[in-house]
Amino acid sequence: MSARFVGMSIVTLMLASRFGSADEPPPSPDLNVRMQMLEQQNAKLASEVHQLREDLENLTQRHEALSAHVSGRIGGYMDVGFFYVNGDGSGIRPDTGHLVFPEYSDVPDSWVFMGDPLAPTINSRGDVATTGPSRAVTYNPVDNGGKPTFIVNSLTLSLFGAIGPNITVNGLIDFLPRNRNVSDPTGLYLGDYVDVKLAYLEYTVPTDRADIRIYAGKIDSTLGIEYRSQESPDRITVTPSLICRYTCGRPTGVKTRARFWGDLLDVALAVTNGSNVTEQFPFSDEIDTNNFKTVSGRVSTKLPIGAGLELGASGAFGAQDFQFSDSVYQWHVGGDLHLEIRGFDLRGEFVSGSADGQDSGTGMLLVQCGTSPCLHYKGAYGQVAYRVLNWLMPYVRVDWRDAFHRSGESFVYISDLMRVTGGLRLELGTSVILKAEYTWVRELGRIPQFPDDVFTSSLVVKL
Repeated sequence: MSARFVGMSIVTLMLASRFGSADEPPPSPDLNVRMQMLEQQNAKLASEVHQLREDLENLTQRHEALSAHVSGRIGGYMDVGFFYVNGDGSGIRPDTGHLVFPEYSDVPDSWVFMGDPLAPTINSRGDVATTGPSRAVTYNPVDNGGKPTFIVNSLTLSLFGAIGPNITVNGLIDFLPRNRNVSDPTGLYLGDYVDVKLAYLEYTVPTDRADIRIYAGKIDSTLGIEYRSQESPDRITVTPSLICRYTCGRPTGVKTRARFWGDLLDVALAVTNGSNVTEQFPFSDEIDTNNFKTVSGRVSTKLPIGAGLELGASGAFGAQDFQFSDSVYQWHVGGDLHLEIRGFDLRGEFVSGSADGQDSGTGMLLVQCGTSPCLHYKGAYGQVAYRVLNWLMPYVRVDWRDAFHRSGESFVYISDLMRVTGGLRLELGTSVILKAEYTWVRELGRIPQFPDDVFTSSLVVKL
């Protein structure tokens, strides 16, 4: 066999293996159709995958953009304590026999009260061991007669959410474990309960000329300075001052606050359903009962002394809470100062105000404050604290309140008293605070002295 024949044979075999032999039948028409259908399906799937990839990229970009402007935070604290109140645990005594205040003989003697039902406070919320026989302040969640006891003052949850660069949502909720005798069918209270303390929207106006913020919802007060530090971790002391009831309330409405030239001028103005009185005191309504809203505001300046000497003046005017008339008024004025210098923290406030009330009847049958209760008050406090060490701060507070509260023939309260509070605040790391204080309560004027001094303490753990 020649080499030429062998080479031609090899080439023939290679061509046959690649293209098939001349005798092999061509592909069937059905196979061609199926191949075309597969190619079309592959092209369609490739197009859909491409579209899904683009949608995913677009969604990822939107998510990243939204995440840059939306954030949330949950925090809070737990406050547990121990307290003991002298006497029967209450801050009032009846004028039995009208021996001290005979001018109120038109009211039964057991309903003429001397003292202050909210004077023997035991925690940062302003709760008392018991309200005793009080007819004005009747909500009595602790009610243990002042006996020495441990207590969970509150488990507090704070909520914060940012929506975009200029809008935030804020909330503050207290969970409160309290007594309830479930075997008593006449019991008034539920025991454990929830208190929504703050719930508002805050908008920061985008301007470089001033720091302007607008609030809507259940908002902080505009009066004085004590409302800023009434939560347990922020408050230097365990308990609030005697005048906190008039300035530390959290009404429902709208508020704007503007700061100009740094802290040189600070202006706050609010329109709310009711006054800035706390909910423990019966002159504050969260849901309004009349048409005339309360207008309140504060103007302050901070001078370059120490860390800053802040001086402020505030006031409020509106229809009296918890009554229907728009012509029965409630007003409040006050002044305040705060200075931090060389380890010292000095602060003080003075307030005066009135809820006019409305008489009932005429002539000889006139009943003072019979239709709506009346209240006239003035009070003040001064507080000095000194940071001895980074973790140790002793403090002293002196406060005073002179008030008259009447509701027709139902009750009369004559309050004229002074308290001196001394205590220690220990900061154990960044999350644990321990406070203990003793308060001497002294009735003044014609009110006889009775035992109602308070020892109380607080262990605060920030979450």
